[in-house]
Amino acid sequence: MTIVFDDGAADALIAAAHGASGDLRSQAMANRVRVEAAVWEFRGSYATVFTTGSTMRSEDTQRLAGVFADLGTAIERAKREAGTERRRLRESREWRAREADRAKRRASGDPLAVASAYIDGVVDPRPDDTAAHPTPVTATFAPRARPRTGGGSSGGTSSADPDALLTFVGASRAADNSTAQHLIQVKNAWTRFRSACSWVPVEGSTVVSGFDGLMAENALEASWLEGIANAFDRAGGSALSNLTLDAVATVTASPALSGLLRPGLTPAEVASAYARLPQTDGYIESLPLATQYLFANLDGIPAAKRDIASRAVLAAAVEDPEQVYTLMGFGEQRVGLSDFEQQVHALQEAVDEADLRAEVLPGLSDSKTAQLVGFGVHDGALVAAVSLGDLDTAENVTVNVPGMSSDVSGMGERIQAAEGLLRQARIDDRSQTYAVVSWVGYHAPNPAEVGFPDRSESGAAELASFVDGVFDSRPGGGPGTFTVAAHSYGSTTAVQGLQLTEHRVDSFVSYGSVGFPRGTEIGDVHADNVYATAAKDDPLAPVGQWVGVATRADPLGFDGVQEFSSEAGDGTYGVTGHDMWHDSDSDDVGYLSQDSTTLHTLAQIVADGKMGP
Repeated sequence: MTIVFDDGAADALIAAAHGASGDLRSQAMANRVRVEAAVWEFRGSYATVFTTGSTMRSEDTQRLAGVFADLGTAIERAKREAGTERRRLRESREWRAREADRAKRRASGDPLAVASAYIDGVVDPRPDDTAAHPTPVTATFAPRARPRTGGGSSGGTSSADPDALLTFVGASRAADNSTAQHLIQVKNAWTRFRSACSWVPVEGSTVVSGFDGLMAENALEASWLEGIANAFDRAGGSALSNLTLDAVATVTASPALSGLLRPGLTPAEVASAYARLPQTDGYIESLPLATQYLFANLDGIPAAKRDIASRAVLAAAVEDPEQVYTLMGFGEQRVGLSDFEQQVHALQEAVDEADLRAEVLPGLSDSKTAQLVGFGVHDGALVAAVSLGDLDTAENVTVNVPGMSSDVSGMGERIQAAEGLLRQARIDDRSQTYAVVSWVGYHAPNPAEVGFPDRSESGAAELASFVDGVFDSRPGGGPGTFTVAAHSYGSTTAVQGLQLTEHRVDSFVSYGSVGFPRGTEIGDVHADNVYATAAKDDPLAPVGQWVGVATRADPLGFDGVQEFSSEAGDGTYGVTGHDMWHDSDSDDVGYLSQDSTTLHTLAQIVADGKMGP
């Protein structure tokens, strides 16, 4: 007899619950600071409405954080109880086997055997057969609805600095987008736990729907406050009657669009919600800029549609950087406006270059496209992803994850590396269509941060969501072949991300890795094959492993990882350093440089879904 309790599913829920709890507590504290800045020049009934709602938000967020902390503790207890029950069942089975042997000896008629059976029975009493009853799990939460009107029927006026309110809205949405990944991981972990750990009774389970409701309430608050700010802006900063502002609360997006834009939807839920909206390019082009921004960063929407929204936001950032800087929530971030402008212009140049490169890609004409698949913020850093090839239809998809100090200003070089990989893969197999994504979707660490796991742990959820989104955005199913390749610290991020995905990929390839987290079980990585390579002349990968020695180790030391060479081969060049890519005019050879050994092997893995003999 066994019990239905999977330790891996329990561990995933424990990690998700504690991660959500910590993030929610941080967000509650940060929200208080944001509110103080926003209300500095906010006067009248609507200032009271705002502060009342914000207090409710912080209290509910703290309360939910406590529920998740308790849930993590409860699952830890359930895991201990399951271990105890397994031991009891094992001891009972083993005793019954010994007792069956004693019964044979008693029945043998041999006096010595009978005597030994009697003595054994005395010193080996029957263990307790009482089945353990696990402690029921209860995790309930429901957010409160916040006020949205200021009592306009009684008269009075309110005034505010619209820029301060918009800065709050941008920062609030950025925070919610970060928290949304915790909601997605909680949803996935809770679903798996209920299926794989049914031995544990659940007496109350509204925490996931409550978390969803809290995020929906936050989104409504942001849209409402954005409308208030715009009303003040149109009034030129003058005070407005509360009756006028009350009307803002009644102006909402369509239910279908509001449902899509609710933070915390899984990619599968995004795909389902998007199917209820008009499927035309014109619909996306007609959306307000703030909505296009949210739309652009939803994993689960077809790449071609995300491309339209992403390019619109990027064009606005080039034309009016301060507006988009505020929209993205950078008003209170460490990224300066001048740095933001520099990265935006560099990204626009990279996208323009990608369009030109796409025109001369090998293959069918309808696959010769470049797509900007997201343009947003992660942990205070500007992020984006660019696909060479049609990500919606390509039979073969590769996502390439960069490492330390990566940002969108270096997207141009990554696109060139992606083109080289795509062309080499097609030489290996011309029968397929390809898309190679340069994914700069997380806040990569600077050199001082590379020894710590914070950036990889945060980026892992973003990558997992993006990968799942590629699968879920396709009504007919995912690509025939899917590869995730990752350089340096990106491999640390990717190996963690591929333990969070709902879909499996064919191959995960790590090159120049600074290490996989200690304790990683390759069987838990949702990839059919896991490969790793590091050049002997790469001076930084070993340093990265050394500075992260407390938490990371060389991937080649993990069971299940297949190694391949990055040294010179027949007609190929050995890698001469740590860089991902160098131009063909350079004397240096990067991992993905033209005619490098690594590029040729990786291209074969991409084309075939695995490494050949």
